[in-house]
Amino acid sequence: MKDRTERGPNSPQYAPGARSFTKPRLEPGVMAPDNTVKPLEPEMEPIAAATEGGPQEPRKQHATPFQESFRRFRRDKKAMISLGVIIFLIVLAIIGPPIYQHIGGTYNSTTNGLIGPDQYHSFAHAEVDRVTEGPSAQYWLGTDGLGRDILARIMQGVLISISVAVLVEVVDILLGILVGVLAGYYGGWIDFLLARFTDIMFAFPGLLFLILISGIMGPWADKNLNHIPVLGLMEMLVCSWSRWPWPLRSGH
Repeated sequence: MKDRTERGPNSPQYAPGARSFTKPRLEPGVMAPDNTVKPLEPEMEPIAAATEGGPQEPRKQHATPFQESFRRFRRDKKAMISLGVIIFLIVLAIIGPPIYQHIGGTYNSTTNGLIGPDQYHSFAHAEVDRVTEGPSAQYWLGTDGLGRDILARIMQGVLISISVAVLVEVVDILLGILVGVLAGYYGGWIDFLLARFTDIMFAFPGLLFLILISGIMGPWADKNLNHIPVLGLMEMLVCSWSRWPWPLRSGH
C-alpha cells in the first residue's frame, strides 16, 4: 500500500521539536546500523578513566645505579660491619688523641720530672725506665721497647694512614682526570702518547719503587729533616703517581 501520510509543512514530522519515528528505507542487502551504546570492555575502563581525568595509577620509578648499589650494600652484612670498623677507626684517630691526653693525673718521671697526661700520653714521649710494660692504668696498652705509649702510637698511626689514603686518592683522581681531559681534548698524537704512557704506568712497580725510595731517603731524612715529614710526602706522591692510571682507564 502507498503511504498516504501527509508530508507537507503542516505534518507532525515537520513540526518544531518533533522527532520522526519512521524507519529509513534501506537498499536490499544493506543491514541497519546498530545505534545501541555498548558497555566498555574491562580492559578499556582504566584508559577511559585516565582520559576523562579519573584517578591514575602512579608510575613506578626505576632506581638509579647509585641507589641500587647502596641498596645492595646495605643488605650485605659483611660490608656493613666493615663500614662500622672504618668509621670507628676514623673517629678514634681524630678525637682519640685529644681525649686520651686529658685522662690521668700527674706523673713523677725519673728523666723528665713532674709531667701530665698530655706528655706521657703523647706518641713521641718516651720513658726509658718503663720499657716493654704491660697494660696499666697509666698506659692502657703498655709501652714499647723505647718506653712510648702503644695506644697513643696506634692512634697516631691510624691518623697518618687515613690521611695518606685520602690524599693519595685525591691526587691520583686529579691526575687521571687531567690526563684524560688532555687526551680527549687534543686527540691525535697527544692521545696516542698519553695512552702509551698510561700503559707503561700500569706496569710500573709502585710498591717496589716506594720501598726503594724509603731505603734511600729514610736515613737521610731522619738525620737532616727530623721535623719535616718529607718521607711521608714522598711516599704519598709515589703512591699517587703509580695509581693514577686506574681512575683514567675506569672512566673509559
